[in-house]
Amino acid sequence: MVFPLIAFVILVIIFLLSAVPLYLAVKLLGGKTTLLKTAFITLVSGIIVVAIEQFFRIWGGLIAFIVLIWIYHEAFRLKWFKAFLAWILQFIILVLFYWAALALGFTLIGISFLV
Repeated sequence: MVFPLIAFVILVIIFLLSAVPLYLAVKLLGGKTTLLKTAFITLVSGIIVVAIEQFFRIWGGLIAFIVLIWIYHEAFRLKWFKAFLAWILQFIILVLFYWAALALGFTLIGISFLV
């Protein structure tokens, strides 16, 4: 009975960590958010994007993108352009996180790839 509880806690931690790039992007652009609000918006927007892409086969990607930017605009109180920048910036932050994790992993096993 302990294993499902541990799995659930790990799932919640992973989900919260996945919201960190968007949280940092929104904060950097002056939006109003908390980590839990950002995680909730990530969950809700993910469900909405999947539903839109399933309903509108051909134009689903474009419609989902516009709806996602609108969600960021409304939820985080950002201007339209800043909502678009938050969308781009979250991926840049994600790449930086992956790069830092890769560098840390290589350092821990004794490989230096910066030289």
